[in-house]
Amino acid sequence: MKITVKSFLMFGISMASLFCTRCSSLNPPGAERCRVCGAPVGEIEGKQQCLSDMAFERKKDEPKVIVQKDMLAAPYFPYEPRESQMDIVRDITVTLAGSAHLVMESGTGTGKTICALAGSLHHAKMRGKKIVYLTRTISQSDQVMRELKAISEIKDVSGLTLTGRKRSCPLLRTITGYENIPPHVLSSLCEEKKSGRSGGGCRFFERVRTFAPKIGSFCRSDFPTSDELDRFCESHDVCPYEARKELIRDMDVIVAPYVHILSEDIRTNLLAHMRCDDENILLIVDEAHNLIPAAREQGNFSITVKQLDDAMDEIAALKDPTLSGGLKAGEFTGFLKAVIKGAANEKLTIGTKEAVIDHDRVESRLKNKFSMDQGQLISAVDRMIEIGEIRTEYLLDHEEHKLSELFILGVSLKDWISSDEGQFIKTVKADADGEMLCASCIDPSQITMFIRSLKGAVHMSGTLQPLDQYVRTMGLPDTTVMRAYPSPFPPENRSVIYVNNVTTKYDDLKREGMTERIAKHIVSLCNAVDKNTLVFFPSYGLMNRLRPMVERGIEKRMYWEESGHQKRTMSSLDQFRRGRNGVFFTVMGGSIAEGMDFPGDELSFAIIVGIPYPPPTVESKAMSDMFDKRYGTGFGWRYVSEVPAVRKMKQAIGRLIRTGTDRGMAVILDSRASRYAKQLDAVPSEDPAGDAVRFFTGR
Repeated sequence: MKITVKSFLMFGISMASLFCTRCSSLNPPGAERCRVCGAPVGEIEGKQQCLSDMAFERKKDEPKVIVQKDMLAAPYFPYEPRESQMDIVRDITVTLAGSAHLVMESGTGTGKTICALAGSLHHAKMRGKKIVYLTRTISQSDQVMRELKAISEIKDVSGLTLTGRKRSCPLLRTITGYENIPPHVLSSLCEEKKSGRSGGGCRFFERVRTFAPKIGSFCRSDFPTSDELDRFCESHDVCPYEARKELIRDMDVIVAPYVHILSEDIRTNLLAHMRCDDENILLIVDEAHNLIPAAREQGNFSITVKQLDDAMDEIAALKDPTLSGGLKAGEFTGFLKAVIKGAANEKLTIGTKEAVIDHDRVESRLKNKFSMDQGQLISAVDRMIEIGEIRTEYLLDHEEHKLSELFILGVSLKDWISSDEGQFIKTVKADADGEMLCASCIDPSQITMFIRSLKGAVHMSGTLQPLDQYVRTMGLPDTTVMRAYPSPFPPENRSVIYVNNVTTKYDDLKREGMTERIAKHIVSLCNAVDKNTLVFFPSYGLMNRLRPMVERGIEKRMYWEESGHQKRTMSSLDQFRRGRNGVFFTVMGGSIAEGMDFPGDELSFAIIVGIPYPPPTVESKAMSDMFDKRYGTGFGWRYVSEVPAVRKMKQAIGRLIRTGTDRGMAVILDSRASRYAKQLDAVPSEDPAGDAVRFFTGR
């Protein structure tokens, strides 16, 4: 047989089409999927391709950008609209026109990001307002920029992502250990460098205004992600952090983390740089179910014995300065340490690591010991802060990049004294680092006050129901509009079932044979289906307890989330996503359950072990009591335990269907799922493994 160049090339192309573009395994003619890794076997069209350069590319179910500009109801919507998208845009524009808040749950596939931007831009551009779009993660902010770029094809819009100084300042990254330097110190270092007082100035800052027009043009043409903007600025020796401050006033949409609005100091600076007030901003809150926990976390603070020890070392270096009325800092701090240790000895036992203390326990003992009234106590703490500020300036002048320990202690003490009893619960705790006082925010209404005061905002999430719970706990106005939009994807592409003969309820888990029965279900389900499978556990403890049993029975590649080892976990996750018949074991409520996308065949099957009720804590008990008192008996359990648990399950199930062609199934291994069957669209199963086989094979 004579082999010509042409026939050789044709043969090469034909053979190439038999090789998997992901793992390069040879497959039989006509195969649709790789027999090794499960990836689609693609054909080479129109050109020769080297086997070594082949790469499997995800096919995304992305809508097409329309070039027309005649969509009068939604002039900023750049795509061929899917079902219900025009309803969402219309509800947003009507609600905002009435200066009201819209709280909405938007199911997977509704395109809540583009709908929120299109509706909000229509409202804001006509009124000269700026949009502040709050996100929880960098990946979410990147998605906003991609959608803005699509809108720019039909309308003149602009946008910018914000990050903190610690992430974006190229000068600070040259300082050893800059990751551990407090934000206040980083800010002072930055100001010192920019002023030139510390010698030489900052070359990255000095070039900002010169290159700002070029960076602005780049932002308007490319709509860069956060990392892309950082790289572009640094390629011109310009500080990305300062460049953002220079450009922010001219942008239509500012994409920022929650803290930029929740923190009063950061918010004040943000609005100043934007050159607008609360009357001129329109707020969009993405993944709004995370906002209230973020606000609570923003309000939390503690005073540790280690802090006091560090402060006492500094006091010794300062020759024991006087606070007020002749009171020495060393005596005051030493007694405060004794108060904390005394509370721990009194309240904590071997099996108890946290306990509630009286709201004024610390203050009353300090006042009694030093014969003070409330005003004198506050004066002493103010003096401690003042001494700490002077000390911090000295440390910065001598290139010790840290805050004064006295300043840190003074600020925490002032917060402790001024904290409202209705908003905080005070506890004493102990861990490996020693005893501590903790003030936990159970009612973040003061922190979210700014958001409530706005005349119009969009609060959205894929898992926000019950909407009235969010409205109540946020304290939103009575005019707030609540809407829920279902996913447009075919309902037959998803199945959710639950099993009645197992549970992870604490008392039942101790019953003989329960853990073995759960493990048996996991093994049979994983072995029944040749699909990428995620197994969600309610805790690391139960996952580790069941691990030996499931490892003995599952006949496929297994991967495990490792607590405290993020890099190893992400490496395992990457390997899992590249294959098509593996099992990844993880814990409910983490980044994998909520923050990861698994398009196509990267994930088809989910097994949810138990109902992920939050573990009981003194803080959750206090919040439950607060809600019972406000809204009636039973609301506390519902808002603090039941709603978060159902939300976590819905988030895990939502990982399965990300496009209109995805098919996925979830199995809940807990009889208590029957209580939430309607919310989860779940049905009971006597033969879960058989039902899984039937769902995926269509038989």
